[in-house]
Amino acid sequence: MLDLLRRFGGLCSDLSEEYIPDPYVIAILLTFIASTAALLTGAGPRETLVAWNKGVWTLLPFMASIAVLLMAGDAIAKSPKFTSQLEKLARIPNSQFTAVWFVGFVAMAAALVSWAIGLIVGAIMAKRVAYECREKGITVHYPLLAAAGYTSLMIYHGGLTSSVSLMMADSTLIPTAWAPEFRQMIPLSETIGSTANIVTTGTLLAVIPVVMGLLHPKDGITQLPRPDFKEIDKIVHAADEKPTSAVTADGGRERFADRLNDSRLIGLAIALFPAFFVLNAWVLTPGGVSNLTLNSINALFITLAVLLWVRPMALVDQMKQSVGNVSGVIFQFPFYAGIAGILTGTGLATLIVEFVGGFATPATWPAIGVLVAGFVNIFIPSGGGQWVAMGPIMLEITAQMGMEPRDALLIEMLGDQLTNMIQPFWAIPLLAIANLRARDIIGYTTVSMLVGLIVVCGWLTLFLVVL
Repeated sequence: MLDLLRRFGGLCSDLSEEYIPDPYVIAILLTFIASTAALLTGAGPRETLVAWNKGVWTLLPFMASIAVLLMAGDAIAKSPKFTSQLEKLARIPNSQFTAVWFVGFVAMAAALVSWAIGLIVGAIMAKRVAYECREKGITVHYPLLAAAGYTSLMIYHGGLTSSVSLMMADSTLIPTAWAPEFRQMIPLSETIGSTANIVTTGTLLAVIPVVMGLLHPKDGITQLPRPDFKEIDKIVHAADEKPTSAVTADGGRERFADRLNDSRLIGLAIALFPAFFVLNAWVLTPGGVSNLTLNSINALFITLAVLLWVRPMALVDQMKQSVGNVSGVIFQFPFYAGIAGILTGTGLATLIVEFVGGFATPATWPAIGVLVAGFVNIFIPSGGGQWVAMGPIMLEITAQMGMEPRDALLIEMLGDQLTNMIQPFWAIPLLAIANLRARDIIGYTTVSMLVGLIVVCGWLTLFLVVL
C-alpha cells in the first residue's frame, strides 16, 4: 500500500513537471476558459468583456488588505527573533519521513493562526529543514518539503483568518448588492468555532502531514541546491555577529536623520496606533474576539511586525523584500477579479452551481457542495472573492436542502481551500522564497488534495446530514 501511494505521488509529480505552466500563464488560460464558457452559455462577446472590466477592479480594497496581510506575515516570519525559533525547530527532524511530516505539521498549525504566516513559515521551514538535513547527511527531497509547506493553504479556512467566515461575521463586509435574505450575519461560533469545523480541521492537521511524509521518493531525490545551502549557511554563521547600528551613505559620522532612522523608541512608539485598533476591536468593544475582522487581524500583524523589527529602517528594508515575494499575487489579483466578474456578470457562476446542485439531494449536498466550491476556487482563488460571486446561490440551495445558512458557509470554506493544492496562485510567495517552480510541488499537493477531499466530504456528511 505504501509503495502504491509513493508511486502515485511520483506519477502526479511527473505529470506536474510535464504540464503545469507558470501561475501567470494559468491565469491567462483560465481567463479564456471562463470567457469561452460564458459565450457558450449565451453571453455575447461585448457582455463578456464588459463583465471582465466591471470585475477587474472590484476586489482592489480586498487585494490591498490581502497584500498587507502577506507582507506583514512575511516580515513577522523573517524577523530575527521569529527566525531563531524556526531554526531551533528545524533541527528536530532526523529522517526523511519526519522532515516532511514536520514541515507540513508546523505550516498547517501556523495557518490556523494566519494563512499568510502559515504560507511563509511553510516556505522558510522547508528551506531550513532541508539545510539541517543536508548538514546531518540526510538526503531529503526538497520539492516535497516545499509541497508540505504549501499544504497550509488547505486548512486555513478552519482557523482565525477564514475570509468567508470573517466576511459573514461583519455586516459591513457583506456585499450590499445581495438580497436582504442573504445578508444575515453568522457569528464565528457557528463556523470557525463549530464542532464540524474543529473535527474536520483537526483531522486534516493529523492526516495530511503523515500522507506527505509517506510520499517521499526512494530515487531521484533533489536536495537543497548548493547556492541556497550556502545562503542559509552564511545567515546561520552571521547570527553570532554583533549587529551594527545605522551608518551614513558616505561612511562618515552618523547624522541626526540616521539616528532617527535607527531609533528604537520611534520604532516602538508607532506600534501604539495599530495596537489600539486591536485593543478597541477585541477588548473595549462589546463582543470581544467575535469582532474578529480582516482589518483587526491586519492591525495585529502590523503591530507584531513593528515590535519584532523595532528599528524603522530595518522594517522598511524587510518590507522591500516582502513586496518582492508577493508581487506576483498583487499583479495577478486583478486578472482573477476579472474572471470573477465574468462568472458573476454573465451569470456563469449561478449556472454552474445550479447545474451541479440539480443533481444533489439533502444527503449528497455537502459532498457535492464541496466539489462545487473547489471547482470554482480554481477560477477565483480568493475565498472572499469566490463567496461574493456564489454566496447567494450557495445559501439558497442549502436552504432548499433544509439546512441552515451556517452549513453553506462550512461547505464553502472547507471545500474552497482544497483546490488551492492544484491552483498555484497562492503558492507564488512560497515558490519565491523556496526558489522553486509551481510544477515542482503541484504533483505532491494533488495527492494531499485527494486525501483531504475524502476527509472533508466524510465529516461534513456526518455532521450536516447524519447527526
